Amino acid sequence: MSLAQLHLTSPGPGLAAVSPGVPPGIREAAEQLFAHVPPRGAPPHPTPAEADRLPTTFSLTAMRDGSLLLGQTTSVAATGPAGLTTHTHAVHLPPGTGLPDDVLPIFCWGAPQWARTAPDGGVPKPVAAFTPARELSRTCLTEFAATRVPWLAAFFAELRALVADPSGPPLVVVERDPVAVARWIALAATVLPPAEVHRLTFTTYTRVPGHGHRISGMRPEGYAALDDPGRYRLVDCSSAPPPPRTVPDVWARLCAHVWLAGVPGLFKETAHSPEPGRLAAAAVRTGVQVDAEARAVAAAWIAAAGPGVDQPALAAFVTALSAAADQSDPVEAPALTGLREALRGRLPVDQLEPLTATALTAAVRTDMPRLPLLYAGDLGPAMRDRLASRLRSDIRRGLTDPDRPPLGRPLSLLRLAETLGVDHADLLPRLAARAAQAVTADPQAAAGIDEVRDTLTGSPSLRAAVVEQLDALAAEDPAAGSRVMAALPLEVDRFAAPHLLLCSLPVPEGDRVAAVESLLRAAGLSPMTAPETLGTAARRVWAEAPPTGDEARRLLAATGSDTHRTAGTLPFLLQAAVEGHADDAEAGRLATDLLNSFSPDLVPRDRAALELLLYTDRLGTPAEGTEWVRHLTAHASAAAPLPAALRIRAERALAQRLLAGNTDDIAELSDLARSGDRSLLSTYAAVAAEGPALQRLRTDPAYAAACFRDWSSHQGATPEWEETRLSLLTTVLRPVVRALPAQQVQRIEQLLAAHRSTLAEEFRETNRGRLTRLTRGLTQRGRRRGTQQ
Repeated sequence: MSLAQLHLTSPGPGLAAVSPGVPPGIREAAEQLFAHVPPRGAPPHPTPAEADRLPTTFSLTAMRDGSLLLGQTTSVAATGPAGLTTHTHAVHLPPGTGLPDDVLPIFCWGAPQWARTAPDGGVPKPVAAFTPARELSRTCLTEFAATRVPWLAAFFAELRALVADPSGPPLVVVERDPVAVARWIALAATVLPPAEVHRLTFTTYTRVPGHGHRISGMRPEGYAALDDPGRYRLVDCSSAPPPPRTVPDVWARLCAHVWLAGVPGLFKETAHSPEPGRLAAAAVRTGVQVDAEARAVAAAWIAAAGPGVDQPALAAFVTALSAAADQSDPVEAPALTGLREALRGRLPVDQLEPLTATALTAAVRTDMPRLPLLYAGDLGPAMRDRLASRLRSDIRRGLTDPDRPPLGRPLSLLRLAETLGVDHADLLPRLAARAAQAVTADPQAAAGIDEVRDTLTGSPSLRAAVVEQLDALAAEDPAAGSRVMAALPLEVDRFAAPHLLLCSLPVPEGDRVAAVESLLRAAGLSPMTAPETLGTAARRVWAEAPPTGDEARRLLAATGSDTHRTAGTLPFLLQAAVEGHADDAEAGRLATDLLNSFSPDLVPRDRAALELLLYTDRLGTPAEGTEWVRHLTAHASAAAPLPAALRIRAERALAQRLLAGNTDDIAELSDLARSGDRSLLSTYAAVAAEGPALQRLRTDPAYAAACFRDWSSHQGATPEWEETRLSLLTTVLRPVVRALPAQQVQRIEQLLAAHRSTLAEEFRETNRGRLTRLTRGLTQRGRRRGTQQ
């Protein structure tokens, strides 16, 4: 069978010979396609030697009907006035057909069957097949690839983009010699599936890229003369090599590595797949030097390939990958671990051991968050010893890294240290303490970390150390201990972790003092033999607020001061005394008990707080003494910083005592006015405006007169007192008096007049809302503030 041929001469007669059966439309298109376009600078009348030096064009062109024209165009020496002419010899490949023996079009370049002149008599000589030229042999292409290393991966990346987007811009390859362009196209033809190659149109030389060619070869001067060079993909090999850079496309880099290794047969073996996994696996298996990402891709492909890869091929791949892997590359490490897990059970342990060791080393050295799990028999004694020696410093450094959270990777490293026999006993306490603190800080998050669960169930030494630390933290904060026990599957006993055990039990309902005893009994504990657990049980029962004074006294009486002293629960009892409600009648008795039972153990501040509480309770009793403000202030200063509850209790007690309305309290009121204590004065004003005081003002004229007398006294003692007393006169007393019956108001005036004649008149003027010497200061101060604003 002979291929359908066309011979054309340009410029000139055009078709010089055509095989029968070539459609007329193809003949006409060929005359336009192969029209004479001489190279720039070509001599108008070249000699034979000059014609041989002009570029030969070899092209594959797609026609509108889906057929292809494969042809070679050469220059012909001038033999007459016509000057430079070209001769094109082309073959026509109808739609769906290819060259004999499925030869790829580019490999027909330079074949001796291509004619340089028109056939005699206008009849094409039969051509059944083309003999590939030596210049495109595998050896020549391998040598060529070695000369184009800086551009190799970039070319394959552009090729892949070209195939993926047929409507995208064509690729221009700039070379000084069209032979080099043909070799580039031959390299492309080897890596693509045959179907793609048959559709990959090209020309090894042109002055105007495009015209249906996906790859166009150009000389440097031709490319430089283009009006819009930016519209093309470009690989320019005519100038200095580009700066070294990593081409993102791993498949393109793989193609470059395979060609540089001289094993293009791998492309056929892997079905010319443009996906990198299969090719990467074949390259690794055959010893091609590829980068870490390619090895990671290869490992992932093998892991996913399943039973499709036979055991000998798996073993060969594992051996090669283990030898070639970069054990410090963060990209490769997870792939090694994933492959090792995927191949467990598919390869004998001795064949998988090199990969296990490599994956472990990579995981440790690249800071992988989760290390591969080791099972019994995964490593033989010799390999385990080698790994222990190799990884000792990395493991110990990871166990003590202060910048890494202690949960997760450090726990995995510790289990690995236990498996390999790496010494770590000196590091265990610190790691356990950090891990326990992290677990206590967020038990729910810790429960979701695999390494935490694995450690608490599979690492006896670390589990014991962590539980000991958690127990100590639970003793300090039982609420946190309860959250830990609710979130984590910890089985604890009263010997190793009594505080955690208490935190795991439900709190009995009912009488809370009895609940403490019940909780300890349920845990098998006694405050006599394990007094340190008394505080944990008590803080679990009173988790929200301190016990009342009565509860704290009963708790103290139930076990005695010595037990509480050993248990360290004195602060808990102090809290019940000084932070209880202001109306807790037993708080004072509790303070007495604490002063009697723990006198040597009290620090001055706690002693002063208890004494303040007792002094507060004496107000209004025969034991109150005098100079209340001074005594209260002295006790409060010694107990500073004063708990808010105790401060409020003391200030309210003093305010209520001063507002009792006794005529003997004049000196005490003077101390209050001169104290300038804003907090104390604010409490005094608040108590005066409360229901009991207001009710007395409405019903007891003597009390109303006493309050007016008090709030009219000590004018100008301090700015704070001045503001307080004037506010009480105008916002508390005046509204009450204005609502009183006239007879009751007259009685108040009589009482005030009996005290001092002018005081009754001041009372009348104040209640009318007129300015008096009592209220003028407040009004003037308000005006000054408004002016300043």
